[in-house]
Amino acid sequence: MVDVSLLLDAIMAVSIAAGAAFAVLELRAMGKDRRAHIVVDMYTSFVSSDMTEAYSKIMTGEFQSAADMEQKCSHSSLARIAGFYEGIGYLVRKKFVDPKVAMDFLPIMVVWRRMQPWIVFDRERIDPNQWAEFEYLANVTEDYDADYLANIKADLDSVKKRRNRNAA
Repeated sequence: MVDVSLLLDAIMAVSIAAGAAFAVLELRAMGKDRRAHIVVDMYTSFVSSDMTEAYSKIMTGEFQSAADMEQKCSHSSLARIAGFYEGIGYLVRKKFVDPKVAMDFLPIMVVWRRMQPWIVFDRERIDPNQWAEFEYLANVTEDYDADYLANIKADLDSVKKRRNRNAA
């Protein structure tokens, strides 16, 4: 005959193990939710009126030099955009955000290439490490860029094929 206290001990051990497994699964889900929240906040910030106005000035302006860019766009507009990408670079480096996710939402390389002369200009005046996280983000993005864009094209082609089959 089975001892009742042995049976209760076994049930308790199984319950503790199940509870621990449940806690681990919940913590993982919370981490994914937090990361998703970061991405949504990142995108919301990027499409705010202040950011879109600064972005538009930077991307559409005609500039002879970095100093000319700063005069026409304003230091605060340039710093706002660079600071935004600086923050994203930090989140990517600390692995809070996957670089591929950031690339889905943001024109990282386009902005980096456009702002790089001003970044160099600003570093010369302020600090050689100024905007280092933005540069890190651009470097990581550049590493992923070719393969990533090829995957996007393949995904788009797949969607088009499905749409054509459904239409036929």
